[in-house]
Amino acid sequence: MVKIQYKSFTGKMEVKAESEDGRLHIRAYACAFNNIDSYDDVIASTACDKWLASDEAARVALCYQHNMSDVIGVITDKGVDTYGLWFEADILPTTSGRDVQILMRAGAVREFSIGYYTVNAHYEVRDEKEIRVLDEIRIAEISPVTRAANPRAVLVDMKAEAGMLQTMSDDELMEMKASVEAEIARRLIDMV
Repeated sequence: MVKIQYKSFTGKMEVKAESEDGRLHIRAYACAFNNIDSYDDVIASTACDKWLASDEAARVALCYQHNMSDVIGVITDKGVDTYGLWFEADILPTTSGRDVQILMRAGAVREFSIGYYTVNAHYEVRDEKEIRVLDEIRIAEISPVTRAANPRAVLVDMKAEAGMLQTMSDDELMEMKASVEAEIARRLIDMV
């Protein structure tokens, strides 16, 4: 039996908009190509091509912290560019989805990771270090995570409509306020 593996990426993420029904639309990178991650792996720039062209790509789930039972939204588009595998998704206003939206807005969660199966890989030496090059992978799920293995897989941008705050409950608004205050304090400490 083939075991699912996980590859985290800290890169670019963008929140595009929030709809009237509470969906938060984001754009992010699920993985980056051609850089060595913390597991000494490199994802080749063509590693996702066959998967993207297959029917299986439509089945990829958007989960939270790799928990396949905690689906937080739907992936609406995906593709590759020279940087990596990008995707767009709607994070739904489920209990977990709303929590993730709050964490993303506050900047507490902004990294991504993939759950994948290795189809083909090879080993090579780079900078006197043996690394594994993932030549072909099949992705089962994409997750926002607390800490990614690859520092280049992050939220690109996040934009919300002006009416977003009016739709939040008092508890959610206070939680967001506390998160923003904590982030301001962290940044002030970093400047010292």
